[in-house]
Amino acid sequence: MNIGSATASGLDINSMVNKIVDSERAPKEARINEQRGQISTTISAYGQLKSSLDVMKDMMSDFRRNDAFSARMVSVDNDEVLKPSVDADAIPGKYTIDVQQLAQSHKIVSGSFDEKDKLGAGKLSIALGGRHFNVEIPENESKVLDVVRLINRHPANTGVMASLIKDDVGTRLVLSSDKPGEDNTIKVKVDAPIASTLQKFGFNPNNELNSMSEMQAAKDSKVLIDGLAVVTSQNNVIEDAIKGVDLNLEKLTDGIDVKPVVLEVAYDRDSVRGAIEQFVQAYNQFENTSERLAKFDPQSQEKGPLVGDSIVRIANNQLRAAFSTPLEKAPESLSTLSELGIKTTLEGTLEIDYKVLDKHLDRNFSDVGEFLGGRNGFARKIEELIHAHTGITGSIRSRENSLNDQVLDLNSDQDKLNRRMDSVQKRTFDQFAAMDNAMGKMQSQFGSMMSMMPQ
Repeated sequence: MNIGSATASGLDINSMVNKIVDSERAPKEARINEQRGQISTTISAYGQLKSSLDVMKDMMSDFRRNDAFSARMVSVDNDEVLKPSVDADAIPGKYTIDVQQLAQSHKIVSGSFDEKDKLGAGKLSIALGGRHFNVEIPENESKVLDVVRLINRHPANTGVMASLIKDDVGTRLVLSSDKPGEDNTIKVKVDAPIASTLQKFGFNPNNELNSMSEMQAAKDSKVLIDGLAVVTSQNNVIEDAIKGVDLNLEKLTDGIDVKPVVLEVAYDRDSVRGAIEQFVQAYNQFENTSERLAKFDPQSQEKGPLVGDSIVRIANNQLRAAFSTPLEKAPESLSTLSELGIKTTLEGTLEIDYKVLDKHLDRNFSDVGEFLGGRNGFARKIEELIHAHTGITGSIRSRENSLNDQVLDLNSDQDKLNRRMDSVQKRTFDQFAAMDNAMGKMQSQFGSMMSMMPQ
C-alpha cells in the first residue's frame, strides 16, 4: 500500500509501515522456512535410503522370479557344423552329434523351349505337399515366361517359385519349393491336349518317367545323437531332441575331415556368481548410505539428517540378522549366507570368500539355487523384509507421508501469516495516515493563527 511521496507531515509512511510489518513477519516466516528446509532435507534423506534398499529388493525379486539358477550354458567344439541354443529345461551333460544330412528344398526343371514360342492353352495343377492350386494358361499367354508369371502371381500359390534358366539349347522352366523337407515335394499335373507342348511340364516323384527332371531332391535333415538316436526334421533346426536344446545345423560331418561335434550343456555358474556379486555391492552401498545419513561426529557436532532415526537402525539390524540367521527348510549343505562364503566385516559391509562360494557353485549348485532362489529362500526373505520398509504401506513411505502433511501445514501457516500481515499493514498504514492527516490540520490551524498575529 502506497500513499505517494507527498504527505502533510513529510514522513515516509510507506517505509515506516514496511519496517513495522517486516519486523513482525521476519521471525515467523524464518521459522516456517527453517522447518520447510529441515523437512525437505529429511524427505530427501528418506528417498536416498529407500532407493538404496529398493535396489536390493528389485535385485532379489529378479533373482527369484527370473529363476537365475535355471540358466544354462551350451558349447560345441565346432560351431561351423552346428550352432546350439539352450533354455532352462536343458539337463547338464555331454552329447556327440553326427550331422548325416541337411534339409533341402525340392527343385525340378523342364526341357528346353524357345522362349518366343507359344506353348498352347491348358491347365497346370501344381501341388506342394498336401496343398495344390490350378493355373489356367490361355492361348495368348502361353509363352514360357507367361507361364512363370502366371504361377508366381497365382493368389493360391502355396510356396512354389517359378523361374527360367538359359543354356546353350534354350530356355528351361524351374520350379522350386520355398520350404525344405521330404513332405514338401512338387507335383505337376497337366490338363492339355496330348500333343500340347505343356505336357512337357508334368512331374510326379512316384513315377519312374517324368517330363521334368529332378534337380534337387526334397530332404529332411538327419542327425545321429551319441551313436544311437536318429532324429530328423523338415528344416535344419533339430528342436528338443536333447531336452531344452535346439540344434541349428550348418554343415555335414563325415567322420574323417569333419568329425562329429561334441556338445556340452552346463549350469551357468558365472551368471549366478555375478548376481551374488551385484547383491553384495548393493548391500554395501546401502550400508554406506545409511551410515552417512545417520552419522554423528561428537567432535565437530556434525550430524546426518537421519541421526537417531529408528527406521535406519531397524532396517540395518533386520538385514544383519537375516544374514546370520539359518534359513528355515534350508538344504542340508547350506543354511546361512556365511556358509555360502558371504561374510560381514568389522565395518558392517559384506565380502565374498570366492574359494567357499566357488566350491558350492561347483559341487552344490542345486542347493545354492534352493537356498537363494527357492520358494522360501533367502531372496524372498530379503525382498519381503525390505518391502516392509519401502512398500506403499511401509515404514519409510509412512514417514514420508507424515512429513508431506507437515509441509502442507506449513504452507497453510504461511498463507495465514500472509493474510495477517496484509491486515497489519493496512491497519498500521491507516493509523499513520490518520496521524498524518491530524498533523496536517494542526499545521494548517497553526498557520492561520500566525497570520492573524500582528507583525
